Amino acid sequence: MAKTKKKLKKRQPKRKPKKRPVGRPTKYSKEILVESRRYIRSCKDGLKKILESTNSKTGRKRFKYDIAVRLPKAEGLALALKVRRDTLYEWAKVHPEFSDILEQINQIQADRVINKALAGEYNPLIAKLLLGKHGYKDEMKVETEEKLVRLIITKREKNAGNNR
Repeated sequence: MAKTKKKLKKRQPKRKPKKRPVGRPTKYSKEILVESRRYIRSCKDGLKKILESTNSKTGRKRFKYDIAVRLPKAEGLALALKVRRDTLYEWAKVHPEFSDILEQINQIQADRVINKALAGEYNPLIAKLLLGKHGYKDEMKVETEEKLVRLIITKREKNAGNNR
């Protein structure tokens, strides 16, 4: 029986499979930045015309004007970009330029709320609520000194208080 030599193959190291990202691919792109900046520019307060009354005889309409508030908000940006709000915050963690956009939204919001509330154009209670999100507090510190008051109660003698 003839011995045949088997050619030994060099053992190839096992390749690790490439890791695929978990979940759906991100929608983030340069276009998202452009759309975000467009959203911020579009958030301007304006006036809205409201029908107040109509004269039944002449048909003449009377209108009043009210302020139409359009503050830039993360919620509004999420709606404009058709993504969830938590997606915006995830993008802000990964992309510094998007983080700057969210910070700009917060700065514009705080500045406008302060100015418009001081001018009387915004409801003060809503302004207070919004500014709480930006770190402003309505707080009153009351410092009091406690004084110890001693109450001394003495017993009356039975006969001393009875002078009949």
